[in-house]
Order: sequence, then C-alpha cells, then structure tokens
Amino acid sequence: MRRTTHTLTLFACALIAGTTACSSNSLDGKYYNSASGEFAMELSHGKVLAMQGEPAGGMTYEVRADSLVIHDPRHGLVDDMTFQIQRDGSLSLGILGTLTKKRP
Repeated sequence: MRRTTHTLTLFACALIAGTTACSSNSLDGKYYNSASGEFAMELSHGKVLAMQGEPAGGMTYEVRADSLVIHDPRHGLVDDMTFQIQRDGSLSLGILGTLTKKRP
C-alpha cells in the first residue's frame, strides 16, 4: 500500500511538471491588443523579445499557476506586471484589456 501511494505521488509530480513545462511554451508568440489590434508584445522561451512602449532588453516572464508575470531587471513600469492566462490562451489585465495571439 505504501509503495502504491509513493508511485502515484511520483506520477502526479511528473504529470504536473510536464504540464507546467508545456504550458509556458504554448504562451510563446506575438500578442495583440484585442480591442485595437496593435502589437503588444512577443514572448519566447521565458524571454520578452519585444513589448510596446518598453525597451525589452533583458525582460523575462514566468508562469505561476494561471498567471504570467513579467520581470524587468531595470525595475521599470512593467516589472511584476501580472496577466491572467485565460482558457483560450489570451492574457488579461482586467480592466486594462486583453491580449490575444490573433489580430481582431
């Protein structure tokens, strides 16, 4: 019984780790403002390659559960900006709007 519990725990941890690793890659790509269609940012493998209105050099992102958090080593305006990851893959900033991979 103890061995079965241990095996199930390891399996669950591996499944969660695999899901987390895959989910960050699915966020990679160019994002656009859902209302205006303007380019907003581009993400790739944990890095922010470009962001509208911000010099992107050195910015990174991380996925925390259902959130995407931007990190700016210069501690600018976007440092610790947190987007909610929606079921359809869009990124929401609440009343500030939503970013999608497709132009409207």
